[in-house]
Amino acid sequence: MFDTAELIHEQSDLELYPDLQARLMALPLSHREDFQVAQRFLVKYSDVSGTYNRFRSEIQRFLNYTWHIAKRNLSQSDGDLLSSYFSFLKNPPTTWVSRGIYPAFVDSSNLRRQNPDWRPMAQRSKDSNGPYSVAQASLNASRTALQTFFKYLLLQDYLQRNPLLDVRKRDRNARPSLDKDSDAEVRRLTDWQWSYLLETLTQLASTNPKFERNLFVIVTMKSLFLRVSELAPRLVDRGQIRTPSFGDFRRTIVDGEAYWVYSIFGKGDKTRQVTLPDAYLSYLKRWRQYLGLTSPLPVPGESTPVLPSAKGDAIGKRQVQRIYEQSLVATADRMQQEGYVDEAKQLLAIRTETHYLRHTGASQAIEAGADIRHISEELGHANATFTESVYVNSEQARRRTEGRRRLV
Repeated sequence: MFDTAELIHEQSDLELYPDLQARLMALPLSHREDFQVAQRFLVKYSDVSGTYNRFRSEIQRFLNYTWHIAKRNLSQSDGDLLSSYFSFLKNPPTTWVSRGIYPAFVDSSNLRRQNPDWRPMAQRSKDSNGPYSVAQASLNASRTALQTFFKYLLLQDYLQRNPLLDVRKRDRNARPSLDKDSDAEVRRLTDWQWSYLLETLTQLASTNPKFERNLFVIVTMKSLFLRVSELAPRLVDRGQIRTPSFGDFRRTIVDGEAYWVYSIFGKGDKTRQVTLPDAYLSYLKRWRQYLGLTSPLPVPGESTPVLPSAKGDAIGKRQVQRIYEQSLVATADRMQQEGYVDEAKQLLAIRTETHYLRHTGASQAIEAGADIRHISEELGHANATFTESVYVNSEQARRRTEGRRRLV
């Protein structure tokens, strides 16, 4: 129903959307009013693309359910409707689920036509042919989006009561999974794997300068807890691109002590700062020396991209991903040559999963004694409980260690 954050303002002119216009005109007047109030709500969030995308996905899915399955309009939303909707989210018909993620609209002859491959839900698991399932985090995100939407409708006198207040918690919970391990999987490298990876890239960079970029990217992602998208240019607002530059590194003084921080524009369009370990500075200097920059460390306002391309701009997300994959393959090759065949296979199995570096850096920092609250902030998490459960799971590690020491 709704186009991207960049185009939602233009969507008020439905002449550019002939398919959508025809569908809306075939609906009752009350449904067309629902569409208009939902569109006005989304416009309010169009300057924050991450939030906009989450809200858009949920609201157009809820409207489709309300109109076509429940046969109601928004003003008739109540606890029963919401309870049945959450049940629907847990077990949707296959016709509502796509095997892949597709845009809602495509360009055609200066018009925005509806994409026949788009569906309200998408199968995001690695097994694209497996059954669709929804995680609790996804249901929580649905509730958050609808909660914000209903508050807006109450302010507009479109609703008299928030229907989520009448939904039982059990109705919002995901179905229990009986075939999964109850322990959370900590997706990180072992200390040995990390040391081997770092040693391999250091050796390669010392003999072949083209690997200097590999060394810098891998060390930076691990040491500063970065996602791939946080090292590459990204769209931030109405066509503007933000490119990570050396100006994002900043030296500051606290209590007479100098330290360095790196400013990140991260997930959810949130800005955070990460403290640079002293040990990281030598790698930063090494990279800048390779680039031929005049000062060993960044200077205020420096606009040079952190990862410049051959054309003078910056390399993109896919190139950063390829650097990660290339680095793991090179390390696995060395493992195999030195007789670590099984270890090489394990590394090759995760060669596309870049989050392993972020998880490894955070887990090692916490295990080394860093305050988990501080690491949680530098990761950009909302709370430290989530950080511990995903990145270190110390209770699980302690339990497994004690279990191994039991006597027979």
